[in-house]
Amino acid sequence: MIVRFGFVAMSLQLENASPSRTMTYTSFSKLPDREAALRRLERIAEENLHNTLRLLRHCHAHDIKVYRMSSKLIPLATHEELQDWSPWPALAEGFAAVGAFVKDKGMRVSFHPDHFCVLSTPRPEVLVKSEEDLRYHLHMLEAMGLDEKVKCNIHVGGAYGDK
Repeated sequence: MIVRFGFVAMSLQLENASPSRTMTYTSFSKLPDREAALRRLERIAEENLHNTLRLLRHCHAHDIKVYRMSSKLIPLATHEELQDWSPWPALAEGFAAVGAFVKDKGMRVSFHPDHFCVLSTPRPEVLVKSEEDLRYHLHMLEAMGLDEKVKCNIHVGGAYGDK
């Protein structure tokens, strides 16, 4: 059996390489020009994609073939107040570069949505948000040109008072 080790999203070996830079909605909403604020979110996302590619190159250079990508590549992508925003056209090139590198080097990548993404929840509003979050992850994979070989680990447990 071949065992391949990898890591999650960040490396202590690379400086200034966070793939998870973000902006809070509070900070976003304080900016007076909404269009400029959206461009700022896109610039942060471009930097996150650039850093993801840097991390993947680092992995390849050190014979690390497994990498779990950050779910926070696009700040506020699933925020309810930004449902009219489509960052995908502005980020197409960055996503394509990440996907091309993964395919070219034969890397095994995955996502793991945050802990609030729970499909077994008894709360309908949590299920709706979980489905939205999974669609966001699917959209990222499609933008990268990656297929079903890429895995998305999700939380499915929970006793909710009735084991």
